[in-house]
Amino acid sequence: MNCWKNNFNEKTLKQGLKYKNNIENISYDGYTFKADIKSKNEFNVELILQDNLLFDMSCSCSKKSSCAHEAGVLYFLEEFPEILEDFTDDSEHEKISDIDISNEIKIISESKLKKFLKKEFKKDPKLKYNFIKQFSTESLIDSKAYERKLKRILRNGGKEFGYYKLHNMRTPLKNFIKKDICTLIEQKEYRLAYRLLNDIMNLFIDQIYWDDDAWYDIAYYYREYIYFLFENGEFSNAEKSYVERNMSIINGIVL
Repeated sequence: MNCWKNNFNEKTLKQGLKYKNNIENISYDGYTFKADIKSKNEFNVELILQDNLLFDMSCSCSKKSSCAHEAGVLYFLEEFPEILEDFTDDSEHEKISDIDISNEIKIISESKLKKFLKKEFKKDPKLKYNFIKQFSTESLIDSKAYERKLKRILRNGGKEFGYYKLHNMRTPLKNFIKKDICTLIEQKEYRLAYRLLNDIMNLFIDQIYWDDDAWYDIAYYYREYIYFLFENGEFSNAEKSYVERNMSIINGIVL
């Protein structure tokens, strides 16, 4: 399929590159390769392939021939040619689909799993492509883990007369903001960072007169990170107003 680009003009080829990573629902029976292009609308592309030769192609879009969607699928196959190999051998897939691997998943170590995946990605670009498509659009951050850690810090700090002992949690909270919140920001998990920062700040504002020294320390880091989030993330007017309330209290005391 080295000469497939001759079927398209330069403008269409440039457009096709934009669709290369929007391909889903791939199938191949040894003759017809089918794939869906996801954009504002969904388009179905079919290629007639045999022995690495392109015989024909069609698309459900309005263009009669040689469209950008077809070019996008061909760019995809050019990058991952191994996808066509062994695609029609369904018998072996049916045999292994019935095997229960739940126990293996439970006991396997993270390092061994990563090593296995790297090895398989080299052998199977289709698996690598599906993995990238799945996790490039979904967060890899376990939000519950961060929430549990914050709750653990608060619990370990203890309470007195129904109020948290903020001074006891001053250092772990500062470390949580400087390390964990910073990690979330690096991963562009702005909304989770925003929520956790406000959970901390709201607690301190409620108890502002009970532990001023710890309050100043946390307020400083809150102000530093919340400004960064608003400069780089997208937040509603209500969320901004909520933070402005906290900031007016902070600035009234710290400055």
